[in-house]
Amino acid sequence: MAAKSRTRRVLLIAAAVLGVLAIVLLLLPRATPVDAAAVVRGPIAETVYDQGQARVRNSYVAAAPVAGRLTRIALQVGDRVSAGQVVARIAPAAAALLDSSVRAQRQAVLASAQADLDRALAEEARAEATLARTQALTDSGVASRQALDNDRAAARSAAAAAASAEAAVRAARAGLIGPQAADGPLVPVAIPASGYVTRVLEPSERTVAAGAPLLEVSDTRDLEAVIEFRSEDAARIRAGMPAEVYDWGGPYVLGARVRLVEPQGFTKVSALGIEEQRTLVWLQITEPPERWASLGPGYRVWGRVYLRREAAALTVPLGALQRRAGGWAVFRIEGGRARLRTVSVGAIGDRDAEIRSGLVGGDRVVNFPSDAVKDGARVSVRRP
Repeated sequence: MAAKSRTRRVLLIAAAVLGVLAIVLLLLPRATPVDAAAVVRGPIAETVYDQGQARVRNSYVAAAPVAGRLTRIALQVGDRVSAGQVVARIAPAAAALLDSSVRAQRQAVLASAQADLDRALAEEARAEATLARTQALTDSGVASRQALDNDRAAARSAAAAAASAEAAVRAARAGLIGPQAADGPLVPVAIPASGYVTRVLEPSERTVAAGAPLLEVSDTRDLEAVIEFRSEDAARIRAGMPAEVYDWGGPYVLGARVRLVEPQGFTKVSALGIEEQRTLVWLQITEPPERWASLGPGYRVWGRVYLRREAAALTVPLGALQRRAGGWAVFRIEGGRARLRTVSVGAIGDRDAEIRSGLVGGDRVVNFPSDAVKDGARVSVRRP
């Protein structure tokens, strides 16, 4: 009887202990399933990127050398032209119509000029006659050499005055010439450089002013990408930095380098209505032209500039980073629990971030932690 009583007591105690353990296990928080990522070493690059458009580095415009009637330009956009090729011709403009008041004023100017010419011719005739008499008297020894020189100077002065008055008459008469057909051959307009026609600014026959732009020619093999970077990003970019052009419509990512960071910024309103300071950065494409033959001026492109590259940096996925107190932190998995660890972050790429301190190679961190993951919380790693 005593043995049976002890056995029963042991069984009751064991059952009670198992019950308590079951209750404790039920009350304990369950481990949160998480995705884990390893801290590894690999290449990473610090970049900045934004969008812009393709532009021709050098374009040339053929302009009208004279005012007149432009003949129709037969060239079309995309046509190939050579330096010195005549692309248009211009018939010089005829004189403008004169209204009655302007014509009367110019007639009065002509009459005054004619009167001045008559007086000048009379003075010239008198000076010539005086010079002839003085010459004869000097030859006979009556007049002095000084008198002869004075009369010669007076004759030359009178002749010059007559010539000036005659020129004034011609100018006054030219002011009265009315409209008439332009004389002489058509004036040719030549293109200053070889390339492709990118714009026909005056396609139709019409009257143009001197200096009016007629045709634009560009060498599309000299395309560049002009990217509108935010000014705080552009301040970190330097000429010569490696870059690339992507999402331009072709199958390739085009290698490039920074040629120029413009020193002057500008204000641009974003799609959200926010004013931003932007700066143009010119990326020179270094790929062979046949790889981007379908890219044209004005096409939208994206550009990326590499500020720094590391071949063997300590990296974690971007999804593991958490913003904490203005810095960065991760949940490191330690003994089945998530431990919040502050880290120092360097370069941030498209998928990974560089860890400068706070982790070591081989550590495992929680990737994309949910709100249920807290410091010290139990976690279980999902199988891939």
